[in-house]
Amino acid sequence: SEYTQTYGFETTSTIPITAGSAHSCFMLDNGSVKCWGENSYGQLGLGHTNNWGDNLTDMGDNLTTINLGNERTATAIAAGSNHTCAILDNESIKCWGSNAAGQLGLGDTNNRGDNSSEMGNYLLAVDLGSGIKAKAIAAGNQHTCAILDNSSIKCWGANASGQLGLGDTNNRG
Repeated sequence: SEYTQTYGFETTSTIPITAGSAHSCFMLDNGSVKCWGENSYGQLGLGHTNNWGDNLTDMGDNLTTINLGNERTATAIAAGSNHTCAILDNESIKCWGSNAAGQLGLGDTNNRGDNSSEMGNYLLAVDLGSGIKAKAIAAGNQHTCAILDNSSIKCWGANASGQLGLGDTNNRG
């Protein structure tokens, strides 16, 4: 596709914690994800835009688990400046938060996760291509990249400096 490059390597690395510009997320050993910090764009995936974690009562057992969909868990997470993405147990990718440059990979620039009807089963997975599965993920300021099971890398979002590695400066996703 127009935003895939092949590099011929594999990875199985997972990092259970990630931090964006002013938010942080971690993945529990059961594959659930919890986030706290700034939430102006829904980057915490809580279905609202209230900051979370700035009061002691927000943390600990009160830290909400993100709804990734029925029976879905995460195997990897990555935070960009104001967005967050997860590889799910079915090797698909879901992203939420700011989407000004298409960094959620959903074909529009609408934020996700800032409304209660945008998470869980309502949050669409990134279209990686027919039968293609994600193996690793990374997020930058306003872009996201994934290593796929066919040894290619697919990136989407802002591309003003060529950060998607596609030889141009056109945003994707």
